Amino acid sequence: MAEGFNVPVCPHFLMELHVSLCAGVPNAPRVEYFPQLDEITTSRIRVEDGYAYPPDTPGLGVACDWAAIQKWQIADITIASA
Repeated sequence: MAEGFNVPVCPHFLMELHVSLCAGVPNAPRVEYFPQLDEITTSRIRVEDGYAYPPDTPGLGVACDWAAIQKWQIADITIASA
C-alpha cells in the first residue's frame, strides 16, 4: 500500500531481514543499522560506503552461532512428546 501511494518506508529492527525487502521496492530509501545480532550470528550485513547490500545466498541472511547463543541460555527445557 505504501508503494502504491509513494510513501517511503524505513523498516525498524533486524536489518538483516529488511535489507532484501528494501532492495526490492522503490520506496524504501533507508535501512537502519544496529549490530545487535553480531554477538550471536556468524553472518554480517554488508555495508560499504554507506550502502547496505542484500545477501547473495538463499534464505533470510541470518546464520545463528548456536554456541554463542548457548552462552546466554538460562535454562534447559525439554518438552516430552505425547
